[in-house]
Order: sequence, then structure tokens, then C-alpha cells
Amino acid sequence: MNFDINEYKNFYEKAKNHSFLESEGIFINDFKFSREVITGIDKNNFLVILLPLDKEIAGFQIKDFITLKENTKFFAENKKVILSGTPLVYKRKNYIDHFGFLSQINLILNSSEFLTNLSQFLDILQKAHNSKNYFRGPAFFAEACTILRLSNFYPKIANQWDSSANAVIDISSSSKNPAIEVKSTTMNDERIHSISIHQIKYFQKHPSTILASVIVFPNEEGSSCKSICEKIISSLEKTDVGYKYINGILIAYNDISAFTDNCFDEGMTINNIQFYEPDFNELPLTNAPIWLKGGKLKISMDALKLSNTI
Repeated sequence: MNFDINEYKNFYEKAKNHSFLESEGIFINDFKFSREVITGIDKNNFLVILLPLDKEIAGFQIKDFITLKENTKFFAENKKVILSGTPLVYKRKNYIDHFGFLSQINLILNSSEFLTNLSQFLDILQKAHNSKNYFRGPAFFAEACTILRLSNFYPKIANQWDSSANAVIDISSSSKNPAIEVKSTTMNDERIHSISIHQIKYFQKHPSTILASVIVFPNEEGSSCKSICEKIISSLEKTDVGYKYINGILIAYNDISAFTDNCFDEGMTINNIQFYEPDFNELPLTNAPIWLKGGKLKISMDALKLSNTI
């Protein structure tokens, strides 16, 4: 991308002050993108990117976030020409957000596997956005701190992170690292965590799985979930799965104040992480009654064995 954020800001202000004449009008810029992609801003101040697609990716909509439409005709209001393309509409009204999103799209446009990378990026955005309703700052911060601490031992562990509401285990296993479930609390006098029946069954089936207990310390002068994510991806390659996933979170969660503004003490949180090797084999869950299948157990970490492997 051959422009900087100040240049984009100047363009954004011009588009924002433009009086649109057409309902499908866009104010396009002159910046050059790969694959001759044209970008602009519509009357809602949304970013519009006309992608070189011909039904390779189905259209979809994530309310108040992004929309991929079918082939559409637009009137370029500042050029007085008709344009046609598959519009990806990014529904943010901030030039900083626009620039970050465009930067990511530009990387994808420059890649040799454009369609594969675009599809993966859109899937990540959908997954991240669908999880935002379940976002809890302390729990997310605990997971991020665990990733940050373990990255010294497992440099690619961010590739195994899945901070979604549907994930059974927060950090999946690989040839380099064990699976890790992260539990958090803001109570600094005891370590008692709730563990679901599904998770206990996972521990029983995968006995090498580690349980991380994290006490999170709120601190107005500390780090936000956003800033710690930025710290994690600063050491990753842009081609890494972890980089793409966390970058998708940064884009999807940027309108959640609990993600961007609420702060915690990063040092104290990281330093108090404890890892355990739980043994739940004595719990009779093989033929558990129906009423128990969706339940949770509260367990004191004092009853568990500290890990010798981490």
C-alpha cells in the first residue's frame, strides 16, 4: 500500500464532507492497490472495497461490522463514472480503523493465494465477532498473559490459541506444546475455578492437558486486552495462524470498551500464573446422568498437583 495514515486521513475528510447524490455512490481514492482493486467511502462513511471476485466467496453479513455483497454497480461521485465489483463493506466510521483494515486487505491482495487467504480472513472475522457477546475482559486478559508467558518456551503457541465461547480448551495441543485450559479470577486470596463437565471429560481423555490458574489484577495504569494482543503479534510472522487470528480479534473487538480501555497489571498477572496437572480419572463421568452433562464443578487448585513440565 503506497500511502500512509496521514494521506488516508486527508482523503477520509474529503469523502466525509462530500454531499452524495446517489444511494449507491462512493467517493473513491487514487491510491494504488494490487489486482487493480478500487476502494472508497460511501454516504454512511463506511469503507467500501471492490474485490476481484466472481462468486468464489458467497456473500454474507455481520450486522454493524462487515458485509460482502454480490456484484454491484456504483457511481464514483468524484470521478463521474460507473464502477462494478463485489463490495466488501467495513462498517466503521473512523479513519484509523479504515487504515488498519485496508492494510490487512492489502497484504491479502499481494499474496499468491489471494482467495484462500481472503476466505480465511473473513472466517476469522466472523468467528471473532460472533464471540464478542461473550467477551469478559479479565478472562481474555488471563489467556493473553498465559500466551505471552509461554511464548518464551513455545514460540508458536499463539497458533494454538482459540479464545472463543465454543472452544472446549483455550490452547490446543501441538507437537511442541500440551493442551492448556486457562481459568481466571480477580480474587487474590484463593484459587477456586469452575470447570465444565465437557472440560473434565477432555482432561480425562487427554491426561497431559495442563490447567493454568491466573489471578488477574485490575490496574487503571496497566495494559488493556488490546495492547497485550498487539504485544503478542509483534513477535509473530504475518503468515502465522496466530497472527491472523489475533489481528482478526483486534479488528472485530475494536468497538468493545472492555477490550480497548479496561486495564490490568500485566506484570503481576503473569508472575502469579500457576500450572497444574489435574487428575480427574476418579470422577465417574463415563455414563453420567443427563442432568449432569451440562453442569460445572467448582474446584480449589489446592487439591491439584502443580505441573513439573511448565
